[in-house]
Amino acid sequence: MADEKTPRPKIELGEKDERGERVQPAADAQAADDGSYTVGEAVRDGSARLFAWVRRTFPGHEHAFWGGVLGFVTAILFLVLGLFKALVIVVLVIVGVAAGQALDGDSKIMDLLRRLFSRN
Repeated sequence: MADEKTPRPKIELGEKDERGERVQPAADAQAADDGSYTVGEAVRDGSARLFAWVRRTFPGHEHAFWGGVLGFVTAILFLVLGLFKALVIVVLVIVGVAAGQALDGDSKIMDLLRRLFSRN
């Protein structure tokens, strides 16, 4: 019966008492880390590091940065589809940065557009 699988040895972590029997940890003690790292934990860890980098690099202008990234990604999608190429990139990145600046409370681009299109 060579097809039968032999059982793998089981490694048990934890303490044993004087008789050699395993001691159950207290109910409030945290379970031992099994060393696994799930995809969800990896995504949360990576996104936390990315957001921390953005906060350090662009203090007070985080939304402007993300607006620019969103505009850039949208522009790339339009480029892949073949629409208005360079003009679309410029317009969408500016719109994304302007929206981010408005959320940050620093709307320089919107103020510029108001000055350009106001009747003086």
